[in-house]
Amino acid sequence: MTRDLREDLILADGEIIPKGFNYSVFPLAIHRDPESWDNPEEFQPERFLPENSVGRHPFAYVPFSAGPRNCIGQKFALMEEKVILAHLLRQFRLESIGTKDDIVLTTELILRSKNGLPVRCFPR
Repeated sequence: MTRDLREDLILADGEIIPKGFNYSVFPLAIHRDPESWDNPEEFQPERFLPENSVGRHPFAYVPFSAGPRNCIGQKFALMEEKVILAHLLRQFRLESIGTKDDIVLTTELILRSKNGLPVRCFPR
């Protein structure tokens, strides 16, 4: 996500980034920030439960950007994801073939795995 600053930005360490500067926000880094997330590399879906989200900065998790320029397809994408996963998980048990270290990320329009995420499917 790339934006132009409309006013000077003062960082926590006092450094100033001037108005007009073009900057990029990298969600992968935000989503793995240990100041916002305990054990950020662990899969912990319960961290998103309402009681576990109290006090967390609203922009600590921004998979679709945020504010007036966020993704217009966000609601559709989430609904599509839920429908597909529900159908798959009712019929199959999935098992990862590789490890996290095998994943090669690439940045295109979205951040994705360059070689996919290979899984084995076992009928339920």
